[in-house]
Amino acid sequence: MKKNNILEKITDIYIFIIIILFPIIIDNTGYFHILECKWKAFFFIFIFYLLALIIGLIINKIKTKTSYLKTIHLNKIQYSLLILLLVVFISYLISPFSRTNNLLIGAGRGEGLIITTFYILSALLISIFGKFKKKYLLYFSISSILVSFIGLLQYLGYNPFYLYKNNIGFHNSFYITTIGNIDTISAYYSLFLSVSFISYVFFENKKIENIFHIISLFLGLFLFGIINVSSGKVAIILTLLIISPILILNSKYMKKSFISLAIFLLAYGFNIFLNAKYYYNLEKIQINPTFNKIILFFIIGIIILLFLAYKFSKIKYDLTKNKKKLKRLYLTILCISLVFLTLVFFIDFHSETLSGIHSLLHGSFKDEIGSYRIFLWKRTLKLFPNYPIFGSGPDSFSIQFMSQFTEDIKSIGPLTINDTAANVYLTILINYGIVGLLSYVCLFYLLIKNTIKYGKENKFLLIPIICYLIQDFFNLSVVIISPIFWLVIGLCITNIKIVDKKLSK
Repeated sequence: MKKNNILEKITDIYIFIIIILFPIIIDNTGYFHILECKWKAFFFIFIFYLLALIIGLIINKIKTKTSYLKTIHLNKIQYSLLILLLVVFISYLISPFSRTNNLLIGAGRGEGLIITTFYILSALLISIFGKFKKKYLLYFSISSILVSFIGLLQYLGYNPFYLYKNNIGFHNSFYITTIGNIDTISAYYSLFLSVSFISYVFFENKKIENIFHIISLFLGLFLFGIINVSSGKVAIILTLLIISPILILNSKYMKKSFISLAIFLLAYGFNIFLNAKYYYNLEKIQINPTFNKIILFFIIGIIILLFLAYKFSKIKYDLTKNKKKLKRLYLTILCISLVFLTLVFFIDFHSETLSGIHSLLHGSFKDEIGSYRIFLWKRTLKLFPNYPIFGSGPDSFSIQFMSQFTEDIKSIGPLTINDTAANVYLTILINYGIVGLLSYVCLFYLLIKNTIKYGKENKFLLIPIICYLIQDFFNLSVVIISPIFWLVIGLCITNIKIVDKKLSK
């Protein structure tokens, strides 16, 4: 199918707005209504995108006297998007709560029928009318730099855009940047830092582009260290573990990976060096520069990593297409992972994350594990038999959970509103039933399988997608970041459609 220039340009503008402008959109309410602000922003951005496409299609029909829509041929992944959308509508229509609650908007995080439909349609429309372009990768790094710079200013005691107000002081690092709370920021960086990493490591760039990607990694990792969210750390570590054989089997990738690790040490070392502390009696942050053994260790590590990067720049090899070596490396990683789990089983390392894994391996499912995620997960599974097929409807989790487990919530502390399971997959299971969860999993199975098989440059977008999907095991979907995730899905599909058509011919 030949691309239509008008529709491609419209999609190009939409992609620019969502990646660069959407993350920094705020209003005068600060953090108290940031979710509502982002919801309205995405709603109107997508509506204008949809209207622009309709106008573009009309103009195209007038000019060519043919319907562009008739030339569109969908592939399996695009059909799976439509199936998921159908499941969402069925879930809404048969939901027992659609009449008593506004499930168009949603009863929890605003992820009702409207916004969920927009997510799926955005991926579908981008895959149809868009085209993967390397400049989009630069957009991600620019966006990350802007968001991280605002967070850095906040960390140093400034309050740009007056986001801190009404008893939320800038010393409260639970809310930072223009994204909101640390769990959402962790999801943001899981996606954006992954894109900056693949852009720097896997693509041939101009020097200025590499500078943007490196600055994005440095500032992002600096803020990532401040928020210190386990779900994001686990996602990034596991993603690096998954792609490590590909990195090892290519000298260029190894060189840039060592430089990336040096940037990581530099970012974390810089945080320790600044030693910023909030003094409540003075009501301000003071920077207390410090130099200790840890920083010295980091400096030595940076020098070693840069030396290794230099050595690999002199070596030229590429064995990534050697399937036997890839299989051996993945087998080695599997063995190392099993050894690691064995150690964690026998030894409690007294780390929040590792202690939680230690307890789970011993069959202990205490409510407090994972910042009370086990508390949520155990009770979420009890809700599943209520509406097992198509769930209770879009964003209806809180309706069931709060009515059934209010006393349980009170027993562990002050009453809070639990509107998700702190696990995207379990939340989907309750909202859309087993059919919804299988449709969602099937979408990503087809995406990963076909992108690996047929993808070109855009196949590297699988890395940030996988990283984001891993952190979804411990996090929630929210409109502050989800539109960007679905945009990446759409970009990942674009070239696959073209290859499918060639194969069919």
